[in-house]
Amino acid sequence: MEVVTIVLGRFIPAHQAQTVLEDAVLDLLFRYRINPQNQGNAPMKLSEIARPVASDASLVLAALDALKEVSPPLIEEGLEVQQERTFRITGMGVRFVRNMPQDLDSLL
Repeated sequence: MEVVTIVLGRFIPAHQAQTVLEDAVLDLLFRYRINPQNQGNAPMKLSEIARPVASDASLVLAALDALKEVSPPLIEEGLEVQQERTFRITGMGVRFVRNMPQDLDSLL
């Protein structure tokens, strides 16, 4: 079975990696968006997103691209900063994250 290493060094089956990474990216961008110091909803650089999410930036980029392509998009690409791609969560992405159960207690 093929495995992928995620940020804390855990190994997960490759077929689950995309979903795990998409969730991690959305959660990170959501937390960045609601931070009181980010009142203008500034975008994050790809390197700033990849560092806490996964050990392989190409996997994170694939997750970002997938989240951009859903309809309506959950994230959007911002202007490049220092020749690096940037991303921010959309209003629909914020609603998506807020509507997700945050723990098992909410499912009971």
